Order: sequence, then structure tokens, then C-alpha cells
Amino acid sequence: MSNPFAQFKKIDAHSHIGAFGSPFNVNFDTKMLAEQMQEYNIEKTILCPAAACLNAELLEAYRQMPDKIIPLYWVNANLGQPAYDDLEHYLRDYDFAGVKMQPLFDGFTADSPMVDPIMEIARKYTKPVFIHCGHPPFSLPWQIGLLAERHPDIPIVMIHMGHGHGVYIEGSINMAKKYDNLFLEVSGMPMGCQIKNAYNCVGSNRVMFGIDSPFHHPSVEIQRVLSCGLNDSQLEDVFYNNACAFMKLK
Repeated sequence: MSNPFAQFKKIDAHSHIGAFGSPFNVNFDTKMLAEQMQEYNIEKTILCPAAACLNAELLEAYRQMPDKIIPLYWVNANLGQPAYDDLEHYLRDYDFAGVKMQPLFDGFTADSPMVDPIMEIARKYTKPVFIHCGHPPFSLPWQIGLLAERHPDIPIVMIHMGHGHGVYIEGSINMAKKYDNLFLEVSGMPMGCQIKNAYNCVGSNRVMFGIDSPFHHPSVEIQRVLSCGLNDSQLEDVFYNNACAFMKLK
């Protein structure tokens, strides 16, 4: 195979569509997404907008690529009832596949009482919740653990499983070991050895590959998984099988 990074079929469990301004100054559109998925053997992408106010942009992308995009509604808990109502609208009327929260960008703690109505809507529509994980003071793994404890029947994905801090990465693994409804997505998490560690001690079905486009390059995220020490069958779980089962695609 000419592209070694296309060796395994994949589901990208976390990327974005749209334009990000300062301090990132990057953008990602449907043409770029389609090209990336083709080049790196990505069957589907679990996709978020560029901000909580841009879910309509994600809806348009979803309509362009309905067989490739699995859309998540980005909800800002600070906005209260209007945000709860709009979330329900997208889950009910546009069949969005789940909920995304970014406590760091939007400025609320992951275990805030403001999040509970969001979780209740997710429960009502049997949708998973994806939460950015790894930055104080808003999105620490222990806060997400407290949320998981309050809502044990709702599957929650800890996006980046602690991100770039070794203590938060370990904390994410420990929280996932403690709460069965916590799952780990590995984009942007620099320690490949912790992918294998999580696979072995949290659960072989609870670790998922992601890219976090446009912030990270697919080859970097793929290589980190390829080099983590798992065998080919286990790599297939991380790259594809686990997200496929989690999103009930088959």
C-alpha cells in the first residue's frame, strides 16, 4: 500500500468543520474533509462545528456528506434554556448523533449543575455526550468523573483523554476505570504508551482514535496509535471497531 497511514480502516471520533480565528487561525471545509478521509482510509468522521454558535454550518456539511459525517451538536451550557431547546431541536429534527461540550472554550465546569439538563436531553434521545478533557479549571478528568457518576446510564467520551498533561492523562484513565460509562478518545494526547495502557486496563472496547482536525495532522495521530504497542487486531479496535460499536453503526 502506497500510503502506510491508510493501512487500517478508520472512524475519526473527533474533528471539526469551519474556521477558527485567533489564536489558531485555521479552517477545515468539506472538500478538505473528503480528501482527508479518502487519503487516510477514514470511513466516517464524528464531526463538530467550530463553535457552539455554528451548528448550522455543521448541518450544512452533514447535508453535503450524509454518508460520511456523524454530526455532534456543540452546546454551551452557559446559555441556559435557549441552548437546551436548540439542542433538542437538532437531536429530534435533524437526527444529530450526539452532544459535544467544550467547557474550556465556553467557560463552565464539566460537572456544573447547568450541564444536567443537557444530560437529560441526551438521555431522552439516547445520545452519547462528548466532552473536551484536559484543561483547568473547567475540563479536568475528575470533573467529568463526577458528571459520569451523576448520570451513570449516559455514555460519555472524554475527548483527548487528558490532552497534553501526564497527570490529567492518568486521571482520565483512572476515572474511566472507576466509571463504566466513560470512554476515551485519544486525539492530541501525546503519550502513545497510554493508549495501550488504557486499552488494557480500562477496556478493549473503550478507546477510540481521533484526529481533531484542523488542529492536528492525520499522519501524526495515526502514527501515535500505530506505535503504541498494540497488535493488529487491537489496533483495528482503536481505529474502527470501538467507535463503530459506540455509535451503533452496525
